[in-house]
Amino acid sequence: MSHIIPTPLSEVAEIFVGLARHGKGLSLDENNPSVKLIGMKALQARGLDFEAIETAHLAPDFDFSFYQIAAHDILLACRATEIRLALAPPEVAGMIIDANVLAIRCGPALAPQLLAAYLKHPAGRAVLLRASQSTTSQKNLTVKAVKKIALPIPPPEAQAQLVQLLEIAERQHQLAVFAAEKRLQVAQQIAVNTLFRGSSNGANP
Repeated sequence: MSHIIPTPLSEVAEIFVGLARHGKGLSLDENNPSVKLIGMKALQARGLDFEAIETAHLAPDFDFSFYQIAAHDILLACRATEIRLALAPPEVAGMIIDANVLAIRCGPALAPQLLAAYLKHPAGRAVLLRASQSTTSQKNLTVKAVKKIALPIPPPEAQAQLVQLLEIAERQHQLAVFAAEKRLQVAQQIAVNTLFRGSSNGANP
């Protein structure tokens, strides 16, 4: 696919940053309507931490639709010491992001699963690092910089095959992790049972 001319993300995706916490959109009044808010604490290196998703209250008559995310949006930490990103699962659709998080919403020309895989790969992470405007350890990604990131866009048929490959690999990875955790639990139980077998104090988990 090296013969395909790279296309800037600005041509195949919508890119936006979240709502400022100290702006006019949020309110401290708990009587106002509430919304689930995804900030940098919820966006970890391994993906979304659902327990860190917050509840925020909106200012009266504030239209927050611009900051709402959809399923399969790619969420990027704007300001962090490491590259953090996640592909938004369907259950977070309709939540909003704060100004520390940037969203990439792919159009029909680019499969979001494919873009997420690229950005998680060392090659994509290197591109994000170069795009970050910082001379310190903290990365600072802007909408303008991310829009300029360019990559080859394969034909739809090739993208569908690659997405299927990624989905199969992800399922296999999840099954392998689950099996490894079960083996560890069994080994721990055997060790504990053996340790306390015949114990005089009667301790027997």
